Amino acid sequence: MIVTKELQDVLKMGLRDIRYEIGPLITLIDGPTFSFQWEERPKLIHGQIQNADIIVLSRVDRIDAVTVEQIRSKLNLSKESLLLLDQKNDSIIAALAQQILSI
Repeated sequence: MIVTKELQDVLKMGLRDIRYEIGPLITLIDGPTFSFQWEERPKLIHGQIQNADIIVLSRVDRIDAVTVEQIRSKLNLSKESLLLLDQKNDSIIAALAQQILSI
């Protein structure tokens, strides 16, 4: 369970009857810096991916297709579970919005 600062503050105030929803957890992975981040923090990245509802690989226009597949393989993700985001293809934004609304 993820406990946000907001939730911690509410609990400190004793306001247990307040209800709110936490939306889907989206993990955004930066394509060009993934290798460095993976070397530095593999457990953190793996934990974020395991708990994510939606996983997006950003700036894929700055890396080649082989690198995209290497990232997908390292993270053990299927093609359907990793959304690819780049500056030239804004149709992914519509797909992302659809996924968010369906969760």
